[in-house]
Amino acid sequence: MMVLLLTAVQTHAEAATQADQVAEAAIVLNQAKQAGGPVLNSAIPPISGPTNNQSNIENSTSAERPAQADPNLIQATLPDLNSPVIDQANLLTSEQHQQLSQKILEIYQTGRAQTGLIILSSTGQEAIFDYATRAFEQWKLGNEKTDNGLLIVVAVNDHRIQILTGYGLEGVLPDVVLKRIIEEQITPQFKQGNYAAGLAAGLNQIDQILKLDPEIAKNSADQLKQQQAAQAQQQARTQSSLTMLIILCLGGMFAALFIGKSLSASIAGAVGIGWGLSSGLGLIGSLMLGGGVFFLLISSIAQLLLSGVLNGGGFGGGRGGGFSGGSYRGGGGSFGGGGASGSW
Repeated sequence: MMVLLLTAVQTHAEAATQADQVAEAAIVLNQAKQAGGPVLNSAIPPISGPTNNQSNIENSTSAERPAQADPNLIQATLPDLNSPVIDQANLLTSEQHQQLSQKILEIYQTGRAQTGLIILSSTGQEAIFDYATRAFEQWKLGNEKTDNGLLIVVAVNDHRIQILTGYGLEGVLPDVVLKRIIEEQITPQFKQGNYAAGLAAGLNQIDQILKLDPEIAKNSADQLKQQQAAQAQQQARTQSSLTMLIILCLGGMFAALFIGKSLSASIAGAVGIGWGLSSGLGLIGSLMLGGGVFFLLISSIAQLLLSGVLNGGGFGGGRGGGFSGGSYRGGGGSFGGGGASGSW
């Protein structure tokens, strides 16, 4: 007990001594300031433990440390155009790389187009169209006068492909043609893991089109546009007809509660024929729609179909830039806004 008491007294005395030293140091500092003399750091006794200033310095230092870069954003950095094929994903063998480069150079040296191919793992948070647009504008693919540039970007991990064209190629390689090339030539091979084969097939198809007379190629592209427009219109009409069929059947079943099944079916069928004629379905299509509505309502099949739906069934030119000394550079072309994308 006596030992503990002596220890406490000694500790208290040491604390008091340290406090007195601090007070004396403060008096010295005040006198030095009034006298205009130098302030000595030795006048301040050391205090154990970290001070507030030291803590602030440590926090400031840790805050200034650069955060680690997001690996997904690294790919957004555009590579230099020093080769027809730039394979950042290391996807191609040396032989495949050489074969694709030779095909691109063949198209380029005959003056049909200047093509660039980028293969990368991912474009990160940037859309592949935006990445491809930046690359096209930076590289300036194609001839400055003819704008016959073409860019293919493949993001392997994103399962996305984008093809862009310059102004001079929009007539013979419009969006609809590039979309078909992607869907029929490139992505079927990509789905099997045959990336080099898909790119080779796409380049061969593009080359075949570029070899045609420009007027013939443009006419073919216009015909394809018309065909796809007609198909789109037909699909829209079919969808509208199915929607109207459901609406008329619902309305007919509701009306049958008040005016009877036969009369409601007849009225709904007549409305269906009139709607079909006014919406461009033609006489045969309109009769099929009206007759179908009448038959479904009069036979009560509509109730079965609609109950199934409610229960979860449902209805099923000139040369581009230069190639010399092992470099491949753009010739001043510009992006025309045309192109197509796809996925696999």
